[in-house]
Amino acid sequence: MKRLNLTSPLVLLSGLFFVMFMISCGKDGAKGADGAPGPAGPKGDSGSGNVIYSAWLDVAYKPDTVHQAGGKIDTIGYYAIIAAPKLTQALVSTADVKVFINGNDASDPVIYALPYVATSGLNIRFSAYTGNIQLDANADVSTVTTGGKKYQQYRYMIVPGNNLARAAAPVNWSDYAAVKAYLGLKD
Repeated sequence: MKRLNLTSPLVLLSGLFFVMFMISCGKDGAKGADGAPGPAGPKGDSGSGNVIYSAWLDVAYKPDTVHQAGGKIDTIGYYAIIAAPKLTQALVSTADVKVFINGNDASDPVIYALPYVATSGLNIRFSAYTGNIQLDANADVSTVTTGGKKYQQYRYMIVPGNNLARAAAPVNWSDYAAVKAYLGLKD
């Protein structure tokens, strides 16, 4: 293995050029005066102020049953419907709907997003349609009151979509000339 000789003329000359370059890049002259402020820009899109959300709600599940021959009734799951009057058809088509469950009480919340799947096998999911949010579960996860505290309350959030995502660009990104033309770049 060849060792680098730090005293060789080439290394010393390179170091000298580096130092001269750094010195020449120093700040010369005083800072100029600040210019006049420009005109105000256009009003931006509204932010999270458009989010629609509910209070923490008490929800009662009902058994989802199937009637068998001979009069036997089997419970195949549980469901609940939450009224969401601001969930319009337009929002169903464009918004992001989220549902949460507080697994504890309001003084010490433990919040889970739906769909929720626990290692115990508990499964809670939801579907949203005009005016309502339906909850489906494989157990009765209704709101309960114990010791004066409510457990398993639900909340929904509707986050309206403000801007439609752009479709894929009709350009071959591997072709420089096509990209330059698409983006309107000059030489």
